[in-house]
Amino acid sequence: MAEYRNPTGVSALRAALTAVMCGILVTGIGVTVIWDGRGWPGEVYTTARLISSSETPLRANRQGTYYEFQYAVPDGRQVVLSEMVTSSGSLYRDGDSVTVLYSPDAPEQGRLWVSRGGAEFLPALGGIALAIVGLWGVIHELLKRRRRRQVTARA
Repeated sequence: MAEYRNPTGVSALRAALTAVMCGILVTGIGVTVIWDGRGWPGEVYTTARLISSSETPLRANRQGTYYEFQYAVPDGRQVVLSEMVTSSGSLYRDGDSVTVLYSPDAPEQGRLWVSRGGAEFLPALGGIALAIVGLWGVIHELLKRRRRRQVTARA
């Protein structure tokens, strides 16, 4: 019986291993996105007051809204910052209370926390799914090779 040759030259095992590695990489990126959105260890949440907001001009490279907000740090200082949030973030009105994340070591470098409605979990979940599919492919290919060896040994 003639042995089947893959005309593409890429083995199924190699493709499955590539899927596993890509899945792990995408999962790592997804976890970074989650941490960035939810705050890194050591960052502090505080409530700020939105002072003003203005949308970027239509011809700007990045579309979004500039928010200027003010918050107090534990030593009593008031910090005023502005930040641009893309249109995918939630929108606020002047005078609203917003959540700000900042490091106690550098309270002047705070950032507005914007809820993405759970979308920050999509890269991590996609990476996990890709890794599982790749792992299934690896196991399937290894079992297929094992069966082939057993059939060849009996013959």
